[in-house]
Amino acid sequence: MRIARGLCLFYWKLVVASLLFSLFLAGLGSGSVPFFIGTGFAFIFLTPVFHYLSYEVNSPGEYYFFYNLGLSRLVLWVSTLIMSILVGLSIMFL
Repeated sequence: MRIARGLCLFYWKLVVASLLFSLFLAGLGSGSVPFFIGTGFAFIFLTPVFHYLSYEVNSPGEYYFFYNLGLSRLVLWVSTLIMSILVGLSIMFL
């Protein structure tokens, strides 16, 4: 339960920024690509980018907090990639 709560806390910062920016990019390209496909595709690629910018560049000290919850940096990166693909594909096939 502690690990699941830690992952939810970790993803909250990523999902909000990635989803808003994905919706914005899909709105810009709505003439050439269907909206949900554009949103899902952008979400798949933007979530790791926001992970890198938020946790590697901006505040690398937050990794210690998640490490104390039992989540290593590798686990967070792998789970970010898996979750971005799952959520992005589910958005694409709405």
